[in-house]
Amino acid sequence: MFNRIWTFLIFLFDYLSTIVKTLPRDIRGLYKLLRHSLIIKYHVYRKRDFIAIFRDNVKYYKSKPCFISEDASLSFQEVEDLTNQLANYFLAEGYSHGDTIALILDNSIEYPCVWIGLSKIGCITALINSNLRATPLLHSIRTVNAKGIITSKHLLPEIESELKELNINKVYLFDAKYQSTTNISNGCTSISSFETIQLYEKLEECSSRPIKPIPYNLNHPVFYIFTSGTTGLPKAAVIKHSRFFLGSFGFLVATGVTDKDIMYDTLPLYHSLGGWVCITYSLIGGCTTVLRKKFSASNFWKDCVRYKCTGFTYVGELCRFLLAQPPSEYDRQHSIRLCCGNGLRQNLWIPFVERFNIRQIYEFYGATESNAYFFNIDSCPGACGFYSLIAPRALGSVLVRFDPVTLEPIRDEETKLCVRCKAGEHGLLLGMIQNNILHAFDGYVNNPTGTKRKIIEDIYKKGDRAFNTGDVMVADKYGYLYFCDRTGDTFRWKGENVSTVEVENIIMNILKRNDVVVFGVAIP
Repeated sequence: MFNRIWTFLIFLFDYLSTIVKTLPRDIRGLYKLLRHSLIIKYHVYRKRDFIAIFRDNVKYYKSKPCFISEDASLSFQEVEDLTNQLANYFLAEGYSHGDTIALILDNSIEYPCVWIGLSKIGCITALINSNLRATPLLHSIRTVNAKGIITSKHLLPEIESELKELNINKVYLFDAKYQSTTNISNGCTSISSFETIQLYEKLEECSSRPIKPIPYNLNHPVFYIFTSGTTGLPKAAVIKHSRFFLGSFGFLVATGVTDKDIMYDTLPLYHSLGGWVCITYSLIGGCTTVLRKKFSASNFWKDCVRYKCTGFTYVGELCRFLLAQPPSEYDRQHSIRLCCGNGLRQNLWIPFVERFNIRQIYEFYGATESNAYFFNIDSCPGACGFYSLIAPRALGSVLVRFDPVTLEPIRDEETKLCVRCKAGEHGLLLGMIQNNILHAFDGYVNNPTGTKRKIIEDIYKKGDRAFNTGDVMVADKYGYLYFCDRTGDTFRWKGENVSTVEVENIIMNILKRNDVVVFGVAIP
């Protein structure tokens, strides 16, 4: 009896000391979560979308730089004018609410202006990886039923053969003003089966007056972002206005980025972190964003000093590349106060902070289409977020035990419900699907099978549903979450999820083999 009481007292003391230690973090996290929810509800109540919020920022900031590149910049007013011209032009071209246009461009200050402008007339932009060629490119364009293509003169020769296979009459070339071609008669020319139009030349003839706002609809998509298909080709995730709000305000509230900040973005603009999150720091948060065409490890800190940047976005490989560079006078001359991203390994965390004097790292967990998300708000090395010990269900996600062979959740023999993991147990992360903005799963474009495959039922009770992230994580006794592995057939390379199936198919075609196995391995 005495042993039982003693054991219980030890357990109680350990539990209470853990609660006390994590209480400041949990209160701060719950405050951010509540603030995030209230901000979204406020804008939904007033029927405001991101375009309305951006226009308020235009009135307030006007001539302040919104986007900056190596050789050009656009003020808030210039972004508003350019996006209005794009909206007016494509409306005159016959595009209407619900039409999809594929965007295949390298990073530039014009890139985000395209999907902002098209959103103003209710068109949906499909953000397509500009490195895709052959079957993956054709698959991506056909999946979203794109009625038009926007690309550049530089990329056109590389994708022309694929575009000829599509039933598209016009291809719009959106080169920057200083790169705009002069050998295209009246901004148009004909290449085989389709007509090419130099957009900047046409936009100069268009009005920059705002068009009539489209009907307010949170369920209408802003754009489609492609994710790596674990069973083959890319899948197009639907980013509705509701989800756009969720992500945009989530990052602003979690990181505390303000209109005083200057963010540095070297990530691809066709991915969610580089092309959605960092762009909305400007659109909604009112800060300035510096866009670089491609990441350069040797120029990274030089750029941060040159543009007086105060923050940047990263993927884990980016930090590894920076640490691999020789020491430089620029390593600590910058004004960076925060960085936000995912994939920073625990063994690189402290060396990165100490060498480059980074005050705050906001490591997060999330996926483009996922409704499960976490933030590490107190720079705990290696953690991608945390569960609140005083409100463990606040974020609406759960770690459950799973079979490492079938990769399916393990069920309780009596209830047939999922079994929750204890601290220290590796588990499959599920995001509970609820009928609200914070916990919705919007699925994939024209892919009901892929959407259904991602949904698991009967987690806490019969009939409830959850999004299967496919990610294995572990939580320690303090609630900190650590990413462990992916259950799908993918591996990470240069910040992107790569499908092993897709690589296998390419190798089989080249080597003329019937069976090929591809898997990821750790590299230094």
